Amino acid sequence: MADDKSADLIPAEAPVQKYAVRDEANPRWTSHFRNKLFTVARKPLFDSNDKIFTIGSCFAERIRAYLTAEGFDVGPPTSGIPMDLDRFRIDRLPQYPHLDYYNTFTIRQEFERHIGEWTQDDDDYWTVKDPVWDGETAYQDPYRRATFGRTPEDLREAVGHASSAIDQGIREADVFFMTMGMAEVFRNKHSGKIACQKPGYARGGGEEQTEFHMSSYEENYANLKRIVEIIKQVRPGARIVMTVSPVALARTFGDQDIVAANTEGKSILRAAVGAIARDFAEVTYFPSYELVMANAPYSFRDDDGRHVSNWIVSRIVKTFKAAHCATG
Repeated sequence: MADDKSADLIPAEAPVQKYAVRDEANPRWTSHFRNKLFTVARKPLFDSNDKIFTIGSCFAERIRAYLTAEGFDVGPPTSGIPMDLDRFRIDRLPQYPHLDYYNTFTIRQEFERHIGEWTQDDDDYWTVKDPVWDGETAYQDPYRRATFGRTPEDLREAVGHASSAIDQGIREADVFFMTMGMAEVFRNKHSGKIACQKPGYARGGGEEQTEFHMSSYEENYANLKRIVEIIKQVRPGARIVMTVSPVALARTFGDQDIVAANTEGKSILRAAVGAIARDFAEVTYFPSYELVMANAPYSFRDDDGRHVSNWIVSRIVKTFKAAHCATG
C-alpha cells in the first residue's frame, strides 16, 4: 500500500485523511468511514518518458500544471504559439498554457476537426463589441474560449495557431487525460455546433447566436465514444484517462436551483464516463471528482466554494502518479 503520509497539509476536520494506492480498491464503506480512507487501484499506464495530452475544463489545467511541475511532458504545446496580443487573444495564453473545453461536445469537435470530419468555415465567427482593444468591433471564435481577433484575418490566424498546437499534441500523445465539466451547453444556431462557453463570457458574444441545450446521458456517451474511436484511429495503443471536474457550475441556465442543476449535470457526466471506461479497455476512470467531494467543503476554496484548494489538487496528482505511473 502506498499511503500519503503528508497528512499535515490536510485540514484536520476533513473526513478523508488517507489517500492510498492498492492492488485492489477498498470495497467496504465501513473501512472508508472508520479509517478516513480513500483508495485507488494500482494500474500502470505511463512512465516518465511518455507524452501526456490534457484537454477539458479548468480543472484539467490545474492537473497539467502539477504534472508539468513533476517533470512530465504535458501538451498540447501551447508555448510554441506565436502570440501577437495587439492582433489576437487566445484564451489565457501565454500566462496559462492551457485551452479550456468545458463539455464533451467541444472536445469531440476538436478531434473530428483533427481527422478532417469537420472544417470550420472562414466566416464562422461572431462579430462582437470589442472586449479587448476598446475598438468598435472585434471577432470571436465560437468554439474556443475567449479567442478574439481585431479583424477576421487576425482571428483566423489565432484559430490556426490553436489548431496546430492541438493537432501536434494529439499526434504525439501516449496518454490522453480528459476532464469533463458541464452538461449544460449552447448550440450555435448558424452551424449547429456547440459553443465553447456560455453567452457573454469574457465580454464576448453568444446571446443572439446560440440556444441553450441541456444535454443527455446518451449524447454525452456518444461524444465520448466517438472521441475514443478517433484516438484509437490516430494513436493506436494510446491510453486514455477520463475524469469529471469537481468545480461546480457558476450558474445554471435551466429552471432548477443551482445546487440541483449542478448535481444533475455532474451525474450525467459521471455516468457517461463510467460507462465508457467499462466499455473500452483503453479508458481508465480516475476518481478526482470523488477525491474532492469526499472532503467537501474543506477541499474547496473559501472565497467561492467552487474552485478546488491547492492541497487537494496536490493529493490528486500524487495519487494519480502513484497509481498510474509505472516508474512511481
